[in-house]
Amino acid sequence: PRVIPHPGYGRERRLMPEQFTEAEFLACVEAIRSLSPDLSALAAGIVTAVSIGIAADSRTFAKMFGIEHALVLREINQLSGPDAPIEIIRRDARTQRTHLKLTVKGEALCRRVP
Repeated sequence: PRVIPHPGYGRERRLMPEQFTEAEFLACVEAIRSLSPDLSALAAGIVTAVSIGIAADSRTFAKMFGIEHALVLREINQLSGPDAPIEIIRRDARTQRTHLKLTVKGEALCRRVP
């Protein structure tokens, strides 16, 4: 399965969640991890979810996968920065919901997924 970033991140096509099976999602996560071994499984999952458009913020990702929001936030903070695959575009001060987008590096990484 190929990870195709959705239109909000500069790509032409979007895979809808119902068109993306759990097995395909996990295969993409593993492919991203193999291309970028420094990423944890959680980090690769976040990159994949942002890329395919099923979760563009931390709270949605946490709820969708049943992971504590604090763990997702910690991983996002480790993922952001120079040469990171994702970028924080906005954070809600009250809820800490963090909105994300792929960086150029993240888009390039996702395009390399077979």
